Amino acid sequence: GGVGKTTLVKAIFNQISGTFEGSCFLDVRSKYPKGGSVGLKCLQKQLLCNTLETMRIEVNHVDEGISLIKLRLRSKRVLIVVDNVEHENQLEALVGERDWFGSGSTILITTRNVNLLNGFGKDCEKYNVAVLSSKESLQLFCWHAFYDPKSFGDFCRTIKRDSKVCSMGFLWL
Repeated sequence: GGVGKTTLVKAIFNQISGTFEGSCFLDVRSKYPKGGSVGLKCLQKQLLCNTLETMRIEVNHVDEGISLIKLRLRSKRVLIVVDNVEHENQLEALVGERDWFGSGSTILITTRNVNLLNGFGKDCEKYNVAVLSSKESLQLFCWHAFYDPKSFGDFCRTIKRDSKVCSMGFLWL
């Protein structure tokens, strides 16, 4: 964890969501902290409300939520991000089958457990987000801090030196 999966998928979502008929970014961890059907119903409602752009949807139980997702989204081209998935039942309740969504839909899933994706078949592409090297981390930090890391070479060298002393990467900033 902590390699930037959420940041990466948020950037992708923000960049391409406007090209879909509907879109939704679901942070599973925030709505489903300890498990249970209450969190899943809340996530299903959020998925339906965001993709259909309405607040007038009620989900009384998980099976009803699955039926509503299938019925209301099967002909819509949607972008759905399911972030921080920890359990298979979360995927089953939110994005269970490809035919729940219209042609051209895209589902992005982030998880620390790649085995959860095994049930999604051959058309599921998996991408492992690698940890940045110290040099790459420094370049990324300087780029975002200054928009031109070459102009702030001395400061970036100081950060590099101090981070080695702290042995904590750049978390202390």
